[in-house]
Amino acid sequence: MRKLLIVTLFIISSELSFAQFENTDIGARAIGLNGAFTSQSDNSLAIFYNPSGLGQMKYREVSVFYCPSPFGVSEIATAALTYAEPLKFGTLGIGLKTYGFELYRETSISLSYGNDFRGKIFYGLNANFYNLNIQNYNSASAFGADLGAMAYISDFLKWGFYAKNFTGTKIGESEEKLAQVYRTGFTVQPRNDLNFVLEVEKDVRYPLSFRGGMEYFINEYVDIRAGVGTEPTSFSGGITINYNIFQLDYAIYNYCDLGITNQGSITVNFGGNSARKLAREQLKNAFK
Repeated sequence: MRKLLIVTLFIISSELSFAQFENTDIGARAIGLNGAFTSQSDNSLAIFYNPSGLGQMKYREVSVFYCPSPFGVSEIATAALTYAEPLKFGTLGIGLKTYGFELYRETSISLSYGNDFRGKIFYGLNANFYNLNIQNYNSASAFGADLGAMAYISDFLKWGFYAKNFTGTKIGESEEKLAQVYRTGFTVQPRNDLNFVLEVEKDVRYPLSFRGGMEYFINEYVDIRAGVGTEPTSFSGGITINYNIFQLDYAIYNYCDLGITNQGSITVNFGGNSARKLAREQLKNAFK
């Protein structure tokens, strides 16, 4: 009965032309910062936050994210897989994402590219495939694209910009417009072991929102972070455990109306400690 009710709500939303493929955060590290990751994007999660950030990567990386029951509702389970491969002509990436359950399923595939100009200006693009399947009703597919840009402004300041679905992609016979979101923000790095992030987000359907976060690298094994957001009001926190090439991320997220949920990610970066050290020092090294 519960599943039937949820599917009915999804179908009603479709009939009312509310867009599917909502703007949700992926990856426990980014969620720990309340999604304020546009000007960071220094790992394979950049596929979902700012593909230009892939241009910062020097080592191959794969990451798995899974949230089986957000806010206690298994029917909106979310999972994602990202892979990034740095090459001589830039970094290629692929991101897979699934949302829902057997009666209602959203699936997206993103092919990504990110590169840099003289190590200080970065640019990137996602080519996306979307598929929506409602059991016993129908399925629909569509294509779209995202754009990203990033700049190292000084040895302690980064700027990032992301245009999600700037093509205005629509899906299905009713031509529902998918979420179209614009984000921009700054990362301030006063020390190699400390980041402050602030960004603004505009989903074309909703009011302007702000997100902010703080990340502190305690030592080579442990990182901690916290974040806050508006529209809607939300709070988050997280921790990372690093060991050799492995990274385990955990985040807790408190949404004002729905309560608390937990998120987790596992990442394998083939540069190990060298990759993490490089990511922390990259901004200052660019100005030496």
